[in-house]
Amino acid sequence: MFWNWTIFLLTCTVFVSARRDGIIYKVDTQAKCTEVTRGPTRDCRWPAGLDMVDQMVEKGRILAYKIRWFSGSWSGWYGPGLNDLSNVFNLYAKSCSIPYRAKSMRRRWAMFYDHTHKFIICKPRGNS
Repeated sequence: MFWNWTIFLLTCTVFVSARRDGIIYKVDTQAKCTEVTRGPTRDCRWPAGLDMVDQMVEKGRILAYKIRWFSGSWSGWYGPGLNDLSNVFNLYAKSCSIPYRAKSMRRRWAMFYDHTHKFIICKPRGNS
């Protein structure tokens, strides 16, 4: 009888120990992240401004991106809001579904308009 209880307790201890690092929350609702490579979009919204253009155009958050220069070489990685302010600005106001303001700053992803590019984007599940 002693050995039966000992084996039973050891089994329970091993089972509980093995399950301690498991989580009880649903993780399948986390965003789905993918890498996308594509040619120029000709979408006027990319140069229009600094914030939330990725969410309006792509329905997700771009975490990092690269631009392929006309020479064929790729830029380093840019992170929105970290290292991607363009050295070019929108000189004149322009009509687009997101209006350009005259003399407004923009991100380097403005070059998605006429350059091949790649990016890592995360979208909510069910909105991929």
